[in-house]
This record gives sequence, C-alpha cells and structure tokens, in this order.
Amino acid sequence: MTMSGQAPRVVLVTGKGGVGKTVVSASLALHYASIGLRTVLVETAGATNVSALFGRTGSGYALTELRPRLSTLSLTPEAAIEDYVVQQIRFKRLYTMVFKNRVMGPFIDAVPGLHDAVQLGKVFDLSRERRAGGHAWDRVVVDAPATGHGLTMLGSARSMMELTRAGPLHEGVKQVQDVIGDPRHTAVLLVSLAEGLPVNETIELWERLGESRALLRGVALNLCLPSPIGAADWRDGSGVLDAVPNGAALRGLVERRLQRVDQQAAAAERLHAATGAPVRALSDLRAARDGLNGRPWAEPDLLRLAAQLDPSGLGL
Repeated sequence: MTMSGQAPRVVLVTGKGGVGKTVVSASLALHYASIGLRTVLVETAGATNVSALFGRTGSGYALTELRPRLSTLSLTPEAAIEDYVVQQIRFKRLYTMVFKNRVMGPFIDAVPGLHDAVQLGKVFDLSRERRAGGHAWDRVVVDAPATGHGLTMLGSARSMMELTRAGPLHEGVKQVQDVIGDPRHTAVLLVSLAEGLPVNETIELWERLGESRALLRGVALNLCLPSPIGAADWRDGSGVLDAVPNGAALRGLVERRLQRVDQQAAAAERLHAATGAPVRALSDLRAARDGLNGRPWAEPDLLRLAAQLDPSGLGL
C-alpha cells in the first residue's frame, strides 16, 4: 500500500508485446468494478482490443460502457491533442483552422514526445475528473504501449518539461508529471512470460525506469501452467508407465510439463531478484477462451486472473 494507506488511482500496465497485458489490464479493471469502484480502462495509441474481450464492438475516443461501473476508451494522439487544445482555447473551429492546416499539422507531428505526453495528459484528466462532488473514476487502468514505447510514454511529461522549460504547456505537463510520477497516485504493473526474451526485456525495462522505479508494484507472470504432479511423486511413481500402453509418450508429456513448471519458477526468481517486486503467476486460460478471435472471455475467467494477481496484496 501507499504511505497514505490509499491505493493509487492510476495503474499503468505494460510489458513486451504479446505477453497478454491487455487481458491482465481487463482482469484488473473488471476486479475493481466488481468490488464497486467506478473504473475506466484506457487503451493507448489507437488500440481497440478491450471491447472484444467483453463481446462488444470496438470503442473509440468516446467512453463505451462495458459493464456496470466499467467503461473503456481508446486514445489516439490526434484526438488527445485536439481535446487538449480545445480545452485551452474553447473553440473547436479555431483549433481546426490553426492545427489542421498543411503547415501546422507536420510541425505538431514533429514535436518530440508530444503525442505521448498528450495521451498521458488525458489519463491525468480522467484521474482528476469530478462528478457529483467526488471523483468520476475511482480507478484508471491504462493498457500502456509495449515495453520501449511504454517507457517513452511514462517519461513523456518529464521530457516535455525539459523541452519547453516555461510557459502554459510546461505548466500543464508539470501537473501531469506531479501526479503520474508520484507513487501515491500512480502505480506500474509489468507483465511478462516465463520465457527468456520477455523476462530479459522486463528486466531491461525495469533498469531503464530510473526515477519511475518507485511506481512499480509487481510483475504478472502470465500464461503459467500448473504442475500435473509433485516432483517427489513423479520420481517415485513414473516407473509404472513402463507397463502402460503409450506410457513412453505419456512420460514425455509429463516431463515436458514439469520442465515448463521449473522454467516458470526460475523466471519468477529472476524477475523478483532483479526488481525486488512481488511476482504473481497467472494461469494460462487460452485453452478455455480465445478473446482475440472474437469470443468474449467469461467474467469468471478474468476475475480468476485478478484473484491470482491479488491487487490488494500489491497495494493496488
């Protein structure tokens, strides 16, 4: 937990592409909604994968309700820039005239870090949005870009402060950095697999986080398989397979699974040793569900992953 005893309102989930961070983000967001917290699940860089996990059509920049107390939206740099500028000048037509012409368009695209900073700024806006005298959202879960881009986005507000030095934009991104960089308000959850490259990239990401290491609450080791039998029981009883038809093939299957279990344990040890953060093993549910091919994941599946993640135990 944070020093104040309150869990951070913003949770950024990132990891190497293909490790399942969207499913982990969705399970965490659904968990929050299931315990009564108003939650928004934010996709970045124009991704629209979350809605399919819940059997809905893709969402855009406008909020889409997925379940009671759970909504989602997809950020694009262009929409976030428009949103920010219109907030400042209060006149959308003027934004179109100034920022959508052939001169300013390429200039805006060329400003280093601006696209990431305005998306992070939208996350900040959601975290401070008010409704009926309180916060509109109790939790803002961000399915952040993969590894390198996720790191760039996390540091974008600080980079824009260094670039601008002073002025309204500097003050705006300073407000964002003051929240996004504060572990009382923001947490980072890394997602990895029990394989060499994802583990290496997760450790590299941790090493490159710099000051943002204080935000890390844990590492989710995704797609883990349970052991079919205890190691001691296998040593004592595996010989009986010699007298069973196809026993050699069965022995091979069990031994490969046990090797996988050992690999998972070794990966968890490496990640904990490198980051000092708790590592949570999450089950591989792909055999039961395939959310990426349009079939919605069952809510019990996602909530089971969230239970294994143990958000409260991570201070989330």
